[in-house]
Amino acid sequence: MDDIARTVVRARPDLAMGTRTAVPKAWGALAAQGVIALRERLGRAPTDAERRALWSALWSAAREEPGADR
Repeated sequence: MDDIARTVVRARPDLAMGTRTAVPKAWGALAAQGVIALRERLGRAPTDAERRALWSALWSAAREEPGADR
């Protein structure tokens, strides 16, 4: 999950920054991009547990990106 999350965050730094700074709808858009990437990787719809694991990884990746507020 971590590699998918890092890839999505690198591809959408605007959404990662928006997530860190609580821009409305940024987190939802970032999460959706992550689920799309996960679905493509798995070749099927992710389970609830897989989605939750991805969301956790996305949040961590968004906070760890260079320039993230720590």
